[in-house]
Amino acid sequence: MSGAVAARTLNNAARLVLHDGQQQVYRSRARFRVVVAGRRWGKTQLARVELIVSALQQTGRYWYIAPTLKDAKDIFWADLKDGIDQSWLAERPNESELAVRLRSGSEIRLFGAEDPDNLRGRGLRKVVLDEFADMKPETWTEALRPALADYKAPALFIGTPRAFNHFHALYERGQDETDQTWASWQFKTVENPFIDPAEVEAAKQDSDERTFRQEWEASFEALAGRAYYAFVRAHNVKPVSLHLSDPVCLFFDFNIEPATAGIGQRQGDRAVVWREVKLTHRGGEATKATGERVQALLREAQHTGPIRIYGDATGRSAKTTGPADHAVLRGLFPGATWCIPHANPHEKDRVSAVNGCCETVTGRHRLEVDPACHGLIADLEQVIYAENGELDKKSNPMLTHLSDGLGYWLVRDFPPAPLLRAGFARAEWLL
Repeated sequence: MSGAVAARTLNNAARLVLHDGQQQVYRSRARFRVVVAGRRWGKTQLARVELIVSALQQTGRYWYIAPTLKDAKDIFWADLKDGIDQSWLAERPNESELAVRLRSGSEIRLFGAEDPDNLRGRGLRKVVLDEFADMKPETWTEALRPALADYKAPALFIGTPRAFNHFHALYERGQDETDQTWASWQFKTVENPFIDPAEVEAAKQDSDERTFRQEWEASFEALAGRAYYAFVRAHNVKPVSLHLSDPVCLFFDFNIEPATAGIGQRQGDRAVVWREVKLTHRGGEATKATGERVQALLREAQHTGPIRIYGDATGRSAKTTGPADHAVLRGLFPGATWCIPHANPHEKDRVSAVNGCCETVTGRHRLEVDPACHGLIADLEQVIYAENGELDKKSNPMLTHLSDGLGYWLVRDFPPAPLLRAGFARAEWLL
């Protein structure tokens, strides 16, 4: 397909329309462009147009890269296929390779950035890196940047912010007007004309302040200091009573030292935590001992309602010291509803869910922790971020486990607004 024919065809393709903000980026002459945007601003649509138009006009390899291959498929594969007219295809899309081959001779293919070394050594015409903040920096510097050298090819970096990390560094580079090679933009969700502003306002009912600024207003937020900054004893620590015939939510973080669990319950629009379990020196029997202690606490309380179980998805694997953690819990709680996903949610989404329950932008407090839960309260007050922007799990090994378990529960039953309303790439954990 010639460039002229491609251009006429694309002008008639309603699925490839761009709004004004997207047009700013698309028309830029900078080789390397960085787009920092809120949820549902239209990053995926921009990526789709960038790759399809270029692939129709110039033969070559065009790549879309997400943090994981599953992310790439969840975020982009269906949208990519939907944006391509059947007359442009050289053959049916390859579902196993996540590749589309066009009559122009080009190939658009999806990859994950789990191992940057697997992305080396190919001559590319263009690459789009989606949610670059969640990738290793060397994905760009060591793997993909050299692959663009043959054709002096461009790259588009898109995503929501994640602290002041390598994505922020590229954004800052794009703000340097003396370097015409780079350009960068920052867009809020509300700047998408197809998003109802009322939807953004409604998100404040479920989001904590920092998450709202980051996810909806595309603000780079410092993650130094407390992870659960929205937790305040005066608002979130209160005596809790179980509703004895209602479901309880048991949350586990599978660990040996310490072994932890919590007993919570949804009461109206609130999440309450009644008791915790934190055991040490249990070795390979840690999960069994924790589960048995939870059973004892429920018996003492005379709870008769259903049981729901939440926790770490990695606990399905068998251990050298005994059966898998999931198998142990299924044996201890045979009638329970299993709420542990196939894959874990992102750490930042667990933290956002907890903070959003502690206090929303509108001042709602939806989390109550009983004063007896000393370990969980310590977690929520003391867990901090490490220099790499992830939770600090090294300086005090006794921390993070109970709050991680709480996050597994809340991110599923009280998901933060960007996940609930705006769509979410890593959707497998909701199943």
